[in-house]
Amino acid sequence: MCFVTTKIQGKVINFLKKHNLVDKNNIILVGFSGGIDSACLLDVLFRLPNEYKFKIIAGHLNHNWRGEESKKEELNAQNFCNQRNIEFYSETLPDNLPRTEEEARKQRYLFFNKIAVMTNTTAIFTGHTLSDQIETVLYRIIKGTGISGLKGIPEVRYQENLPSIYRPLLEISREETIKYCEENNIEPNIDSSNLEEKYLRNKIRLSLIPELCKCNSGVENAVLRLSCIAKDTEEIVEEYLHLINKEIYLEDDIISTSKFVKLSSALQKRIIFDLLIKNKIDYHYEKINDALSFINESSDLKSGNTLSLGENIWLFASSSEIRLINKITAEKFSEIIPVNPEGETFFPFLNKTLKITPYKGEKPDKYPKEEEPRAFIDLSKVNPPLFLRTRRDGDRIQPFGLNSKIKLKKYLINKGIPEFKRDELLLLTDEKEVLWVAGVGISELLRVNIIPTHELMVY
Repeated sequence: MCFVTTKIQGKVINFLKKHNLVDKNNIILVGFSGGIDSACLLDVLFRLPNEYKFKIIAGHLNHNWRGEESKKEELNAQNFCNQRNIEFYSETLPDNLPRTEEEARKQRYLFFNKIAVMTNTTAIFTGHTLSDQIETVLYRIIKGTGISGLKGIPEVRYQENLPSIYRPLLEISREETIKYCEENNIEPNIDSSNLEEKYLRNKIRLSLIPELCKCNSGVENAVLRLSCIAKDTEEIVEEYLHLINKEIYLEDDIISTSKFVKLSSALQKRIIFDLLIKNKIDYHYEKINDALSFINESSDLKSGNTLSLGENIWLFASSSEIRLINKITAEKFSEIIPVNPEGETFFPFLNKTLKITPYKGEKPDKYPKEEEPRAFIDLSKVNPPLFLRTRRDGDRIQPFGLNSKIKLKKYLINKGIPEFKRDELLLLTDEKEVLWVAGVGISELLRVNIIPTHELMVY
C-alpha cells in the first residue's frame, strides 16, 4: 500500500475510534459529489479492514448549475458506487433556486438529512479537508467574522433529532487526497465551476492563498494555528459564560435586565451574539451594537419596548427582562364567559380557570401580592352578573387605593405590563368596568374593609 493511502486510512480509522463509530451495525451516509475529496473518503471507507466495516451509503446532490456536465458527474458518481456495490441516492435541484454558495450548502444538508432519515443513518460524513478548513477561515475573515467564526469547520456538527455530521479528513490536505486518487487509479469528477473566480471561495483558493504564500510560505499553517487559538479561546469564553448565564438568566430564554446592564460591554455583546445564534437569527457587528444600544435605552421602561430583528422576531427589553418574542401583540379574543359566582369558570381561549370561593374565617394575617394569581376581595359593592374576558378598547378600572377611574391601557403601562402580554391577561369584569386583572391588581371596588367575602384564584 502506498504511503499517502496508508496515512489517510490510518487517520480515518483513528477518527472512527475517537468518535465511537466502529460498529458493524452502523449505517454511514457519505456526501458524495464524486470530486477528489469525497471520492477519496468513500474509497477509504470502502477499503477499510473487515474489523472496521459497516454499511456505506452515498448521497449525491445535482445542483443543476451546469446542465449536461452536472448530469455526467452524477452518472460518474453512480458508476463509482455501482463498481463498489455501494448504495447510491441522488436528487436534482429545480432551476428556480438562487445560484449562490450559501443556498447550495443549505440544499446539500437538507438532502443529506432527508436521505439519512429515510435510510436510518447513524452518521453523515462529508469530505471536508484541511485545505477547506484554511479556505473557510480566510473566507470568514473577509466576510467579517468574530472569534467563533475563526474556529472554522468543526470536526463534528451535532443536529437536533438528526444524525451528527462528521468530517474524517479535516487533518488531510487536498494535495494528499489528490495523491490518494492517483495511487488508487481513481478518476474523480472535476467541477469546472471550481475554476471560476466569480465565487469567493474559488478566488481564495486560486488567487488569495498563492499570493499570501509569497509573503509567507507557511501561511496555511499560520491560518491553521489561528483557527486552533480561536477554538481554545472560545472554550475559555464558553466556560466563563456558563457561569455568568446561571446568574443573569431568570428562565431559559429570559435575561434579567438589572443584572445584564451591570456586565461589561464586551460581555453584553457576547451574550447578545449567543442569543441570536441560539435562535438562528442572522447577525453582524452592527446588529449586535444596535441591540445593545436598544437594551440600554429600554432598561428604564417598566412596560418595555421592542426592536425588530427580522421577519416575525423582535427583541423585547424592559426594566425587568430581556427576551425574544415572535409577536408584538397577542391574539385577541372577543368571547365573554359568564362567571359562576360560587364556583369554577373555565376560560378556554387562555386555558385558565377562575375559582371563586366564599371566605370563611377571621381577617387574614397576610394578603396575596398583586402579581399573585389569587386575591381576597369584598364582592358586596359589586352588582352581578360578572364575566371573564380579555381586554377591549375603552376598558377602564379604578385602581386599588384611588377614587377615580383610568383607562386600562394606562393602568397596565403603569404596572409595567409589556404590550405583547396585555391581550393574554384574564379580566374579571362586571357590565361596566374591570374589577380584577389576574396577576396584576384589583379594583378599588373589591377592597376589603374588614373581612373578605370571597377568595379569587386563577389556575
